[in-house]
Amino acid sequence: MTQASAHEAAEEKVYNWEVMQIGHTCPPMTFAITRENIANYARSVQNNNPIYFDDAAARAAGFPGIIAPPTMCYVFAPMRRAEVMNYHGYVSPEQAQHNPRSTPFAGTEVVYQGVPVRPGDTITSTSTLDNRWETRTGNRFLSFRVVAHNQRGEKVVEYLYNIIWEYARGQKSRSA
Repeated sequence: MTQASAHEAAEEKVYNWEVMQIGHTCPPMTFAITRENIANYARSVQNNNPIYFDDAAARAAGFPGIIAPPTMCYVFAPMRRAEVMNYHGYVSPEQAQHNPRSTPFAGTEVVYQGVPVRPGDTITSTSTLDNRWETRTGNRFLSFRVVAHNQRGEKVVEYLYNIIWEYARGQKSRSA
């Protein structure tokens, strides 16, 4: 390591277990829903259900017109863990210039609110560090809560997105 890169590594503030606090958040994000981004998403996940493309089919299914697929919540209300960390003056472990590391996805729990997301909606979401815990074996996990509302203030989705923060000392991730 050169002297310059050693200095940069010493200056880099990487978000860590000791500084994280439940409730850490970042500014809200807004996403405009269009017919095109609904159709593009549905095609990208190979879901050809006509309620995502055709108003008449959506009305026949009991909706006022086309709706967004439920899993599109990860697009219009993404879990923004790096932005949470950046907002508090740190880089995420993945963004680190010196010894970057991953914090893999561990699971999610999505609660749809019964309010369909439609073209013309403007969705505003927040991401907040909701919980952190350590297992008896020493593995550490984080949970981020993402909450999204439409322009009328109706909650459209809320979900927890869990990540493996770090494995216990001496434990390695599963190999592929």
